[in-house]
Amino acid sequence: MLKSALFQKKKVVNTEGLNYSLPKNKEFIWLFLSKPTDEELKKLVTDFQLDFKVLKNYTKATHSKRYDIKPFQFVFVDYFMDKGSFKSTKLLFILEKHFLITIVPQQHFYYNDLFERIIKEVDCKHKEETNVHLLYHFLEEDTEENYDVLANTEAQIIKIEESLLHLRNGNVNVRQIITLKRELFLMTRRFWASAKIIFAIKKGLTPLVLNPDNANLFDDIYHTFQHQLDMAMAQKEMLADSMQVHTASISNELATLSNNMNKTVKFLTALTVIIMVPTLIASIYGMNFRFLPLANTDSGFYWMLGIMLISLGLSAGYFVSKDWL
Repeated sequence: MLKSALFQKKKVVNTEGLNYSLPKNKEFIWLFLSKPTDEELKKLVTDFQLDFKVLKNYTKATHSKRYDIKPFQFVFVDYFMDKGSFKSTKLLFILEKHFLITIVPQQHFYYNDLFERIIKEVDCKHKEETNVHLLYHFLEEDTEENYDVLANTEAQIIKIEESLLHLRNGNVNVRQIITLKRELFLMTRRFWASAKIIFAIKKGLTPLVLNPDNANLFDDIYHTFQHQLDMAMAQKEMLADSMQVHTASISNELATLSNNMNKTVKFLTALTVIIMVPTLIASIYGMNFRFLPLANTDSGFYWMLGIMLISLGLSAGYFVSKDWL
């Protein structure tokens, strides 16, 4: 889908599809494409002398990067909230004095809404700075969205920490921890790469001409990225601490299980020995050998019971003293 906004002297002309008008004199056009077709991309190549390979292959970038300065082309790996969870996508920006092209690989309501809102906010009176204002407003609002993304990741970390407090309930999802840790790692790399592009813009290292006031605006975006980078790093440390707590909890749980098993084995061993000694005495006298001591006396049976009880008591006393019972 292709949308465009042509900033003329006193109005903004919005169109959809390929029937947009090219800017004249001091006019400026912003073209926004989401999930573009080859036909739309080829028209951009023809109208603005662009490299078709960049338009097709920018989605392969793993982090924000700059492609060229004539025209100024760079890709942002961006984050946004969608239905309660955060997602990431790659945005291609192509900027010249009279045009700004923004391409999103998939259709997302968030970016369509952002495009519509920014068109209404930007003043048409300063056409020589329209490209600067459009880019600033888009990046400024989009960067602020990262705070919602970071709030979402922090909420996930808090849930993980709470689940670690109830390890016995089996609520800990190790896969979730690993996935979130990987996302935060990628997020810090991408924030840093995006901040470098903003730094190049605000320092005048691109064809985008900035006056001191506009440079300060991009400086605000740069510092916002730096702050968000610090937040993401802090969350990485929180998650690493959670992993350590999880590992320690598992170790403690295994140690407790091992200790309980030791106690059980000791108890069963003691019980076996206590029963075995009287049983051995009884089995010996059950052989009915003729000359066994006390075998032929009238009180032999009671003597045997007494000996068995004494051996049982001695065995039990020994194991109690060793804390096996």
